[in-house]
Parts: sequence; C-alpha cells; structure tokens
Amino acid sequence: MKRILIGCILAALSHTIATPRPADAQDLQQKLAAAKQAAAENQQALRAYSWLEKTEILLKGELKTTKVDSCRYGPDGKVQKTPVVEPPPPEKKRGLKGKIVAKKVGEMKEELEAAVALVHQYLPPSPDLMQVVMNAGTASIAQAGPGLAALKFPGYVKKGDALTLTFDSTVKALRQIDVTTWLDEPENAVNFKITMEALPDGTSHPAMVVLSIPKRQLDVKITKSNYQKLAQ
Repeated sequence: MKRILIGCILAALSHTIATPRPADAQDLQQKLAAAKQAAAENQQALRAYSWLEKTEILLKGELKTTKVDSCRYGPDGKVQKTPVVEPPPPEKKRGLKGKIVAKKVGEMKEELEAAVALVHQYLPPSPDLMQVVMNAGTASIAQAGPGLAALKFPGYVKKGDALTLTFDSTVKALRQIDVTTWLDEPENAVNFKITMEALPDGTSHPAMVVLSIPKRQLDVKITKSNYQKLAQ
C-alpha cells in the first residue's frame, strides 16, 4: 500500500512538472484517485491495532512531563486514549511569582494546543492539497541522501509553509515526513518531523513525532510503540 501511494505521488509530480497534455491530466487524476484510495486503505488497516503512545514535553531541553496512553481507534474513527502513566500535578507557587509562572504556563499550554491542532492539518498528507501545489508548479523532487528522495510541497496549507515527504527510492517506502509552518505569524514557527515505520503486514504508521516551537524553546516528543492486532 505504501508503494502504491508513493508511486502515485511520484507519477503525478512528474506529469505536472512536464506540463501535462489533456490526456496526461486525465491520467494524473486517475493516479491521484488511486493515491487517495491507498491512503484510506492504510488508515483503515491501522484501526485494527492498539498501541502505546508516550508523550514527553521538554522546555529548553529539560524534560518537564511524561505521560503514557494506551490508544486505539473508536467506532467513530477517532483515537481513544486511556492513561497508563499520568504526570504528577505541577507544584503551585504562591504570591506574585506564582501568578507570573501560572500565566506563562497557561500561555505555553494554549500555544502547544494550537500547534497540535495545526499538525492535524498536515497529517495524514492530503493528495488533494498536493494536487493544488502541483498545479501551481511549485512542487519539487530532490535527492535527500544515498537511496533517498524528497518531494517538497511549499504553500501546502498556508503561505511560507512546506510539506516534505522523504522516501526510499529503491523500495518506494515512505520514511519521513517533515513540516515547517507557523502559528499566528510567520515569526512564530512550528516544525515537526514524523518518522515512519512498517508493521509486519506492511501497514505504515508514525513511530516517532517530534514537534518544536523554537520561539518558546518548547519541544514535544511522541513515541508510538507496542502495536498489537485487536481481537476480531
């Protein structure tokens, strides 16, 4: 399924860069439709699994909180999380200093929640949005290391952002997703990297997600592991 998805994207990109004739445009639409179907099939396959998700929050490189959730998809298609390890409640400081600390914590929490919501605009990658970028003629492909190639889609969701898919050009397996974007203003950057891995049945899943807000020196590291097939 991963090979179908990446192969379709590559084919679509090559046709677009070459300024396709009407017949090629029709072929492009067919390939994008196949890519959408492959993505949907992969997402459906993931619903047959449960997994553990560890979330670590770091401020200025120092680990502040860690939590672990048991995750699985619910009947509505949304991920359901059951806490396994909860972080201890923060120690409350009194007086003026306590109020200042509480205000800063509240601001960072709001910004972090906004950044997490922003992530969902990029994941999973949308063939429709990739099509818009390709139509604009700004998509590109480049070597990203030995045996690796990267497809870059600038202006994927908003002006100044970029979605980059890195894959193994030998086996056509998606290896990594990188996004550079921003929150309320371009100076308030948000970067995240998703490292992909394959389950024994070939289903692709994000094994590691790292989100950074440089302005706040705030990082979130999410590790997904222990995938188990659910009983039928």
